[in-house]
Amino acid sequence: MNLFEKMFNYQIMTRLNETGLFTWTSQERAWLRMMMEHPAAQEALSPPTLTKLNHMLDGEKHLNLQDYLTEKAKSEESSVSHPLLRPLRQMILNGEGFQMTGRIRSGRTSQEQFGFPYKLEYSMVKKEWYVLWYAPHFARLMSTKLHSITKLEARSIKPEAASRYKASIALITEKRKTSITIEVLPEFNAELSRILYAFSCFEREVIYNEANHIYRILLTIPRNEVDYVLSKMRFLGKRVRIIDHSALQERMSETAAKVLARYAHSESIQPGGETAAQGD
Repeated sequence: MNLFEKMFNYQIMTRLNETGLFTWTSQERAWLRMMMEHPAAQEALSPPTLTKLNHMLDGEKHLNLQDYLTEKAKSEESSVSHPLLRPLRQMILNGEGFQMTGRIRSGRTSQEQFGFPYKLEYSMVKKEWYVLWYAPHFARLMSTKLHSITKLEARSIKPEAASRYKASIALITEKRKTSITIEVLPEFNAELSRILYAFSCFEREVIYNEANHIYRILLTIPRNEVDYVLSKMRFLGKRVRIIDHSALQERMSETAAKVLARYAHSESIQPGGETAAQGD
């Protein structure tokens, strides 16, 4: 694809986005049809939505992954849906609050807590759904597993109260954020797409220094996601480095020192259990 074709395609996509239209490929439609056949689709989508999607995808070819993939040693699969997803989603869309009763870590039950939900999250690690909500009585952001909720009822709130809660959520969320600048070593510039993909779940801005041919990625992340960023830094290895966060630089340095210490012995152990000094 030449430069003019890229510019033309970019202009088309920009105009489509401005009008609210969405284009999808035949592969995406085939993938969606396969997902609609999953049992969880019946729980996650309302009957009208399910009927409409099935009608739109009628006539699309089947995506038979069995022809390309083989599953081995598969663990027991739990449902990716939850009965509370739909009512919570409706509360968030309508700007409503809730009255919630649920189990907490100590085994006790929290009674009739009032909250304002603003986001649903799914943990790929724990395979669980969470609702993120604001507790007006404590002015705190909370996170609750859906399977810990034993009772949930919607509560209507005034529009001005909802606006006030949303402003508080935005303010607290912004205070919890931190920024990290990651530099890509010039010899690995060709792998920029792979590096950006590793941090695709965060807000990021790419700055290019043309004189030195250096890319810098400015990440804006919640503070509780720092360990995740460090794990990605270790995965990318010598391709990247942190340049503006002394605490994180120190942690990466400690990790590197511990790894090197495993291989920096002055003596090597022989198969029989004896040790032999390394020669010069």
